[in-house]
Amino acid sequence: MFSFTKKQQTYEIKNIKIGGQPGENPTLLFGGFFFKGEPDFEKAEKDLENMMYLSKKTGNPSIPDFFIKKKEFIEEIIFFIKKNLPSDHLFSVDIIEPELKIKTLEFLKKERLLDRTVFNSIHIGITSEEKQCLKENTPAMAILVAFNPKDKSPDGKIEVLENGANLQQAGLIDITKEIGIKNIIIDTAAMAPGDYSGASISAIPVIKEEYGLPTGCAIHNVVEKSKWLDDFKHAKKIVDAASNIDIPLFGGDFAIFGPVQNADFVFPLIAWQDILVSEYTENYFGTKPSKEHPRGKFF
Repeated sequence: MFSFTKKQQTYEIKNIKIGGQPGENPTLLFGGFFFKGEPDFEKAEKDLENMMYLSKKTGNPSIPDFFIKKKEFIEEIIFFIKKNLPSDHLFSVDIIEPELKIKTLEFLKKERLLDRTVFNSIHIGITSEEKQCLKENTPAMAILVAFNPKDKSPDGKIEVLENGANLQQAGLIDITKEIGIKNIIIDTAAMAPGDYSGASISAIPVIKEEYGLPTGCAIHNVVEKSKWLDDFKHAKKIVDAASNIDIPLFGGDFAIFGPVQNADFVFPLIAWQDILVSEYTENYFGTKPSKEHPRGKFF
């Protein structure tokens, strides 16, 4: 467990507080809404209600992360968010295609939702068109993915943030500042097993010590790609949920924990880990937990 010498940035946006020293604020949990084919909004509404309930019960803040893969789904998903999420609650849009990112940002501006939007994500492949669109349609927060195709070690991740690893004209942090996004969090880019996957965890304290920025990852991706776990079907979901414990244990601030259907496992697991980290860091480093912390909920 850690205490960092670098001053740690804490963001307070709408209903969310993230960042700080380990043990100070509860781990922020992103739950993924992955629609296969036509979106099933009836199921999504139940999943969203459950995640919000678990968040309130444990004290761990939550952000629904909506994966948008087709332009014909943009309006439907955004209208679902407006209808079902409290007006002061952040949400994330998770998009791969640059053209789709641009169309979604433009529609979010039209619907006056950018001040609640977490943009997932900015990475080394960002195009000039994306940069311009983000300047004109600036979200409340952005996730920077520290993926370096040339060097997947923690040092390689720092290089992407610092100077773009010579694949961009500047590092991702400076690019985001130039765009005008004030709140940024760092995703350490979880890789497949055997492809330096452990660096996604070991890079968390390195990046927090270097920049003081809220840092986490989607360690769930490593579990999903661990095909040998298919031989242990009764345990795979437990391993998937439990893998997120590594993030607060290594000083991280947020977990993109995969399908929202895993929320029943993930929220109590992370609340439990947050409590252990907080007990230790308060006793050893004097770090006081915030009033929203799970320790205040259960003790």
